[in-house]
Amino acid sequence: MRKSRKLPLEDNSRLALGRRHFEVSFPAPGSHAGLPDDYEHILTEIKRRIQEERLRTVMAANSAMVLLYWDIGRAILERQNREGWGARVIDRLAVDLREAFPDMQGLSPRNLKYMRAFAAAWPNRTIVQAPLAQITWYHNLTLLEKLDKAEHRIWYAHQSLRHGWSRSILLLQIGNRAYERQGRANNNFTATLPPADSDMAVQVFKDPYLFDFLGTTDP
Repeated sequence: MRKSRKLPLEDNSRLALGRRHFEVSFPAPGSHAGLPDDYEHILTEIKRRIQEERLRTVMAANSAMVLLYWDIGRAILERQNREGWGARVIDRLAVDLREAFPDMQGLSPRNLKYMRAFAAAWPNRTIVQAPLAQITWYHNLTLLEKLDKAEHRIWYAHQSLRHGWSRSILLLQIGNRAYERQGRANNNFTATLPPADSDMAVQVFKDPYLFDFLGTTDP
């Protein structure tokens, strides 16, 4: 039997912290002692940029999904008004779309009907682009189901994005009648991202609708 080669003591101590691959040692990094004075500042800045760009990327995908849902809903709505499409046609459409995209659970008959309701509530695609496409589909469904007035829906959409409210917090704010208590606010949508450490930012990385849209079930 071939005997394993015993490494010198100093090599063993290095490998205890690092790793070994094809007879090459990769020692573990040293401590922070002796690093340049601005190292921590650079590290913090790089971490912030990574978090921000990851969030920007996933929110861009979310916007694309919400706009696609509006387009689908608009197509259904137009044909419903022009050609009399009913529930039977929508159910058939859902089956055919699911056959074409078997990994997309968001193409169910129920969600197609939500898309139709979404398009009916917002005839102007410009309004959907900002701010409604900047919040999650769950947020939009909550606004549709819990509020009747467009002005109220826009206000809550704005506040959700500005403060990074999760869907549960949005429901709580609606239940507490935040709009009535705070009055009208400036609805200019200057924010393009929720705060990086907010509940919405955490939630969007776990949104099953979004990862279903992207073709993966693993957030």
